[in-house]
Amino acid sequence: MNVIWSERALAEFADTATYVATEFGSQAATKMRARINEAVLSIARFPQIGKLSFSDEEIYIEFRELVVNLSSVIYVIHEEEIIIVSIWNNRQNRTKLYEELKNNQL
Repeated sequence: MNVIWSERALAEFADTATYVATEFGSQAATKMRARINEAVLSIARFPQIGKLSFSDEEIYIEFRELVVNLSSVIYVIHEEEIIIVSIWNNRQNRTKLYEELKNNQL
């Protein structure tokens, strides 16, 4: 399946990589980026691999997630495309993410 990254997901991915590089070094950031990229490749091959994170019946979207260490790749399967909507730090409030995604409506 074709994978599309949202602007939000790209920004979060870059921010996370910068944080990891600053706090833990460039080698750790390289490893983190590789793990997330591997997860996205797995999602592209096996779209149902991620667990159902939440669904919004008002906008008819099911959000799925694949956990990668302390982050989750949040995505939506839409027809023949996978849209990566967020690279979420799992230590943050999940309710905030759901509200932001629901209000953004992709």
